[in-house]
Amino acid sequence: MTPDVEPHSSGGNQCPCITSYVSLYVSAIVRAISLCLLTLGLFTFVLYLVGDRLEAGWKWFFQRQKYQEKKGSGLSAEELSHQQRAVCERIQNEYNEKASRYEAEVARPRREAKKAQLEREFYKFAGPAWKGGARSLDDNQGNDEKAGSASKQQLPRKGAQGTSKDAATVRKLPDSATRQPQAVPNKPQQVKKVIVLPNEPDTRDKKCITVALRGLRSTVTKRRFLYTEKVQVLLDWMAKQGYHPKLYTVCTTFPRRDLSQHAEETLEDMHLVRDVVLAIEERE
Repeated sequence: MTPDVEPHSSGGNQCPCITSYVSLYVSAIVRAISLCLLTLGLFTFVLYLVGDRLEAGWKWFFQRQKYQEKKGSGLSAEELSHQQRAVCERIQNEYNEKASRYEAEVARPRREAKKAQLEREFYKFAGPAWKGGARSLDDNQGNDEKAGSASKQQLPRKGAQGTSKDAATVRKLPDSATRQPQAVPNKPQQVKKVIVLPNEPDTRDKKCITVALRGLRSTVTKRRFLYTEKVQVLLDWMAKQGYHPKLYTVCTTFPRRDLSQHAEETLEDMHLVRDVVLAIEERE
């Protein structure tokens, strides 16, 4: 009797093979990438260590090659320098030739054209501004014709008609241009007022009082006066300190009174018979 043989499914055997193949392929790629990165890092490290020496050796090699070429050409150092000077002179001559050609073909014609234009503008405005006889601008046409004919008859120079000289001969200037200016009478010079303050009295005088004057910047100055003097001396004292009487005035603190309105009265009349503090204020 033959044993029973179970049927084998092909799909179940292929799946493990494909999985193992893919895993081997991926691991190979990972190993290759790791090896490349390791090689690149090692090469970078070596280049970092010997990079300067390689650069120096490279320069030395090229310098030696140039030296060998010069030596093989058979020219000495003096001949080489002479050849270099000749090349420089040739290049400089080419540049000079280009510059002279540009000057002759471009720069000079531009300057001449600009100069000619400026000359035309100058003669355009420097010549006669109008031609023909003078003519009035009135509304009456008949008067215009008469004025034109009269101006032509009055021209002294027939050969210069139509020029600015013709216009100058027929032009009638206003009286203000020909009349002599009137003499202006000399104004009397204003005499400057010189402020002279009275001398300070002695402190032992019974009529002596001390006045403290407070300025706009809170600066306080003191001075002694006699209360028999006029209030004008206080205004003069204020002016001596730089405050013009037309702009500023002296006032009492309390009750407030404008002393400039009582300039002809005495300090005693204003009840200033003791030491007092006054303030400088702007006029309203």
